Amino acid sequence: MATTRPRRDGSQDGLFRELIDGFPHGIALFDADALMTYCNPALLRLNPRLEDIIETGLSWDRLLVEMVARGVMDRTAQQRLSQMESNLDESDRSSPRLVVEMRDQGYHEMLLVAVTGGGFVLDQRDVTKREMAEEQDREADALLRQVMEACPANLVMSRMDDGQIIYRSPAAREVLGPGKKVNEHFVNQADLADFVTALLPQGRLDEVFATLRDTEGTTFPALVSSRLIEYRGEDVAVSSLVDITKEVEMRKMLAAQRERIFETEKMSALGELLAGVAHELNNPLSVVVGHALMLREETDDPEIMRRVEQIEAAAERCAKIVKSFLAMAREQKVEKQSLALGDLLDNALRTIGEGDMEFGLAVQRDIPADAPQLCGDAAQLEQVFTNLLVNSQQAVTKSGKAGTVTIAARPDRGRRLMVIDFRDDGPGIPAHIGKRVFEPLFTTKEVGQGTGIGLAFCHRVLTAHGGSIELIPSEAGAHFRIHLPLAEGELDDGEERAGHASSNGRGHVLVIDDELDVAELIAEILRRDGFTVDMVHSGEEGLEALARSDYDALLVDINMPGIGGRGFLDRIKADRPELVGRIAFVTGSTMSPDSRGFLDNCGCPYLEKPVAPADVRALAQQIVSGGE
Repeated sequence: MATTRPRRDGSQDGLFRELIDGFPHGIALFDADALMTYCNPALLRLNPRLEDIIETGLSWDRLLVEMVARGVMDRTAQQRLSQMESNLDESDRSSPRLVVEMRDQGYHEMLLVAVTGGGFVLDQRDVTKREMAEEQDREADALLRQVMEACPANLVMSRMDDGQIIYRSPAAREVLGPGKKVNEHFVNQADLADFVTALLPQGRLDEVFATLRDTEGTTFPALVSSRLIEYRGEDVAVSSLVDITKEVEMRKMLAAQRERIFETEKMSALGELLAGVAHELNNPLSVVVGHALMLREETDDPEIMRRVEQIEAAAERCAKIVKSFLAMAREQKVEKQSLALGDLLDNALRTIGEGDMEFGLAVQRDIPADAPQLCGDAAQLEQVFTNLLVNSQQAVTKSGKAGTVTIAARPDRGRRLMVIDFRDDGPGIPAHIGKRVFEPLFTTKEVGQGTGIGLAFCHRVLTAHGGSIELIPSEAGAHFRIHLPLAEGELDDGEERAGHASSNGRGHVLVIDDELDVAELIAEILRRDGFTVDMVHSGEEGLEALARSDYDALLVDINMPGIGGRGFLDRIKADRPELVGRIAFVTGSTMSPDSRGFLDNCGCPYLEKPVAPADVRALAQQIVSGGE
């Protein structure tokens, strides 16, 4: 047999063979004719089923054939080993390593190396433990990936050296999009640098605030936690993020509510104080005015008359201040009625003209001819508008130029309010002062020009009406925005919609969905119920359809090519806010945090796909009838 022990003669060949015999893996030498000339004992141990044929002179081809015939390996492995031997040449002296599954012997790795002058060496080793470990690693990786793919958390793995994202969970893909590097998602790169600097020393960070953006450019606030690990020889950050858009909005809303409560309590306390002061001043003031009038009747002396007129002027100013105090303090009952905004403004301007002040500003009105009527107390609202106009007049006059006040109004039917903007081109109100303009007795006007009551009075009256007033930051001039409730008859736009619906069956509906089958289904459901239905398949096409026709209801998908449902709603809010109350969403994307946050905050009703015909009909009828 080929394993005959060599003589220990100290020759170079003998030493070489003695060295090969001690190898833990099998070695066999084949000559230029592919006949075995030598093998070490380890080869016999690795191939116990072939021990009777392994000897000097065994051909390579027969060895492979016997391996298949005796079930040691399959025919595919035989063919690959034969091909490996055929491919050996002077330029490619070593074959690729081939791992073969051996019957009852685990996994063996085979390597062929060409020998100078012809022939080759077979190197065979048992790699069962290694292969099993690798298989266990693959199974563990597969299980981990399966768990990660099912995880609802927003998880991201990224390399520390270059920020390359190497994995993100489906939830994170939904929130961030398909960006390739971490820096694409940080709005402020300095925040990212600070985050990495803080992470490196301890290898962990918890709930660090950052403003992030998705690949479409939408920004959102988030809390980011991270752990530093070693993965495949590299430092990798495993990070989770939580979109806190709703929490931030909630905190802002709570802060605004606390501020309003504080202002209301402050106004109430100051009102009681002012009422007491006014009451105490009224009596002595009446005495002063009465005696001044008596003196006027009793004297013809010019000097005394001059002094009497000075007393009357000062007393009249005191009387106006007292009346302002009382108006501020008094919980006046709101006598609600339907009012036209144009009439209120006309009366306010007339009141100013009949007083001591000549109103010198140009008034530009941007009020729709069919603007719905307001619900409120005519006298109180006229006084609010008068105060705002007088303030603009005084501010612009002080700047020394002829000015303009612009009054624009638009209905917000979704919230059942009229939005009224007062703008002037005066010097404006600095930000540090703007926070205090509604405080009673606060004024920046010169002595004798203001009492600090006017805007506080406006705030109190509008709050009593269920409305509001706010100072809008502006680079030029002052900008006040008022919200006032619409009159009951205007809440649902009843006449306009009833007339429109009657000429189009039960109503005219626009369906916007990029899935043609879904759009056709919704259209058919509504048509069978008597609605007139048009279909388009993108937000852009929806805007074009609205430019051509009027619709009673707009049923819109969220995720579509182009601007999508979100962009469509933003354009409607900006360009045609009166249509916001006619929009509803029909979507299958309610599971993602982004879509859920959008639906929760947009103020529009929605249906989840798949839709039931009864639900579609009910939703369309609800919108057409104005939400009743």
